[in-house]
Amino acid sequence: MRVLIGYAGVHGSTRGVAERVAATFTARGFQAEVTELAAGADAAPDHDAYVLGSAIHNGRWLPEAAEYLRRYTPELARQPLWLYSVGLARVLGEWFEKHSQNPEPLSSLCDLLAPVDHHLFAGAFERDHTSWAGHVVFRTLGGRYGDHRDWREIDAWATGIAHRLLPVPLKKEHHRSGLTQDR
Repeated sequence: MRVLIGYAGVHGSTRGVAERVAATFTARGFQAEVTELAAGADAAPDHDAYVLGSAIHNGRWLPEAAEYLRRYTPELARQPLWLYSVGLARVLGEWFEKHSQNPEPLSSLCDLLAPVDHHLFAGAFERDHTSWAGHVVFRTLGGRYGDHRDWREIDAWATGIAHRLLPVPLKKEHHRSGLTQDR
């Protein structure tokens, strides 16, 4: 089974999540392809399943990720689709997390795309990722710099997807007793 793990990011945190998801799929025998959504924007989707994600900036997916979803909505709606967002909402607290659960353009496209799941992950954020004013706001909100990604959470989410994509085991007759067993 061919699975596309697409991402849009700025500083590498979202790419890291995509690569980790792909490693989980590859370890389970899937053909996993990681691609930056901006680079894949000209290639029509032709995989068996999709795991697409974006960094969240100002409550929105990055434009290249949003454009990919809009451009290929009909194709993506016909295949199993999982979405993920990466940002600091989970680091900053409950109010921010609540308001990042359905970022644009997901809120307007989810009915058309019908994704199996959308998951919000914490990202990484360093001092050089923001301006002086951004630093003041971030620190005032209680933010801490560093890599906040929870690799166990990411692995568990990817493993859950892989299990859903695995074919249902066939029943076969046991050659001695006539009993059926899962193989």
